[in-house]
Amino acid sequence: MQTFYRYTSFFALAMVAAGAPSCTADFSEINTNPSAVTANLVNVNNLLTRVQKEAIFDSYDAGYITEFAGYYSNPATATLSARDWADPFTEFYRTYLINISEVIRLSRDKPESAGKNAVARIMKAWIFHQLTDLYGDVPYFEAALDVNQVINYPAYDRQEDIYKDLLKELKEAEHQLSILENQVSFGPSDLIYQGSTDKWRRFANSLRLRLAVRARFAAPDLASEHIRDVIGKPLISANEFNAALTTEGEAAANTENRNPMYNSYLSNTVPKYATNTMADNLILRNDPRLPVYLTAAPKPQNGKRWKGRPLALDLDQEDTDESYRQEELASLGALFHAAGYQIKLLTAAEVSFLRAEAALAGITTESAAEMLGKGIRQAMEMYHINPALTENYLLSRTNAFNTFEPEQKLEEIIVQKWIAGYYQSREAWAEYRRTGYPVIWVGKAVGDTEGQIPRRLTYPSGEYLRNGKRAEESAARLEKGDVFMSRIWWDKRPGLPFRHPRQGMFPPELASME
Repeated sequence: MQTFYRYTSFFALAMVAAGAPSCTADFSEINTNPSAVTANLVNVNNLLTRVQKEAIFDSYDAGYITEFAGYYSNPATATLSARDWADPFTEFYRTYLINISEVIRLSRDKPESAGKNAVARIMKAWIFHQLTDLYGDVPYFEAALDVNQVINYPAYDRQEDIYKDLLKELKEAEHQLSILENQVSFGPSDLIYQGSTDKWRRFANSLRLRLAVRARFAAPDLASEHIRDVIGKPLISANEFNAALTTEGEAAANTENRNPMYNSYLSNTVPKYATNTMADNLILRNDPRLPVYLTAAPKPQNGKRWKGRPLALDLDQEDTDESYRQEELASLGALFHAAGYQIKLLTAAEVSFLRAEAALAGITTESAAEMLGKGIRQAMEMYHINPALTENYLLSRTNAFNTFEPEQKLEEIIVQKWIAGYYQSREAWAEYRRTGYPVIWVGKAVGDTEGQIPRRLTYPSGEYLRNGKRAEESAARLEKGDVFMSRIWWDKRPGLPFRHPRQGMFPPELASME
């Protein structure tokens, strides 16, 4: 039986790529020769464009992972595990990984395409790290192979081994880019950097830093080795280097190339509600991003304009004086569901916060306070916050940071990263699982997650039909089996999750609402 690890045929993929829709002004000019049905005729530029568009658009939505991240609360959600959801597992292999692997194969033995090959390797590393961070162990070394080498029942590789190889791939691909001359560029087919070698090097190094920091509680020596190696290399050090894709605006010829959140708002009249976690953290810090991130409640209760909705409320909690009716809740800021929006993969602010954490841990000799301040300023710049408000906020937060104990300092770094990465939901959920921050209040609709936010996604039921033996082998390695509360490899910090100070009490809000 053929599985989706190797799509039905390479030629089918080539033809799908030929019909890939546009998502930038330049992309409408990119076409594939309709006779491209053999490997030597496939346009790798179009394959890259398709992967970038589909994978990045799919990373930005308001779904269950955005709830797990503490950014969004859906009134239709009861428990945090019992729902009808679209599982991303299959899509990763069928659409993203098989296509980007083809780009790598088709550019591997062409000296003039070494730059394209390196970019594709970096892109594949980003995609695989997203996948493994959702599930833990997944098919890696035996997945997305050439049609002549396909393995229909690939082994599930341990996440530790996947991480080690991703770190190696990023290091090698960055070096590959650093020694290139007279290379053919992806140009406008590259929707992230338009073929800029310098920016792709920065992205590779910064992604390696992210993965190394993520691994530090599970493999401190491995993390330290890569952090120290990459910290002096070119990084995403300013917003001009941010890895991001800008969607087309309202006038896009193909409506699927507009911000997916914009299209969602057109078809759904229910707002994307802010959480009490986001509202509390912005209000308690007097954060000037509050009116950018949130839209005030249209009919606030008792003047609480920025009231957020908690996660997993049961019917008793819904039906109280502390109501969470639609008109009384703050929702997602208009910027985030505008037709033209910049979907972010990795930013200068995140890099600065990663460097702050590494410094706090004693891995580097940089100043954690300086890196924290730099990250906050870069995060404010992304949303054009008034410079005077930014400086006042910086002074307040750095003064507080300097009085904190080490654990409080880590919490401040992670919460600032969480705020800066608003709606980079997969990253926020991963960091919550890794560090315990921000603390998130969970209601009484506990379901089968022990009243907690899930630690991983479970393998889709189809996997047990397609690749059952391998899926079962992987499930057996998990501490509790293939369930939401089994911890993946890097989820090693003891004592997690941290208890919210009002957990078990109702209402959960900490902030004094306006």
